Amino acid sequence: MSEIKSGNSVSFEIQALPSYTCGNPGQLQNGLQQGSTFNIGDKIRYSCSQGFVLEGHAVLSCLATSSGTAAWDFPLPYCRADDGCGGTLRGQSGVITSPNYPQEYNNNADCTWTVLAEPGDTIALVFTDFQLEEDYDVLEVSGTDGSAQW
Repeated sequence: MSEIKSGNSVSFEIQALPSYTCGNPGQLQNGLQQGSTFNIGDKIRYSCSQGFVLEGHAVLSCLATSSGTAAWDFPLPYCRADDGCGGTLRGQSGVITSPNYPQEYNNNADCTWTVLAEPGDTIALVFTDFQLEEDYDVLEVSGTDGSAQW
């Protein structure tokens, strides 16, 4: 969960959508959206600016749901920097490494990894090779049950 700090502003708008539209799924930071209609059957294509990699599905389709409404078939993707630093992992297992592993990574690397699991599942992190540079490197693990920092 993100917190809002002093000096920032957040605004939102709630609107009722007709049942035949999914609404605009949103723009990507550092990316492009192709498609400007959001009705059942429409598709939106996403791509990223140079130096960024798309995480998620590049094409979203507006589909009719069993409840008589419309919804996008996948969540909105995002563009991450093309430095191997950060991303989203899904599935029963995965591997997270720092950029250039096993060599050193560049100074000021700021990597955010999101590990998604089904509600009720437990995520176990097993560190096989772990080193921090004192006074410079930080690892923070956060989730629904709190967070820890090293």
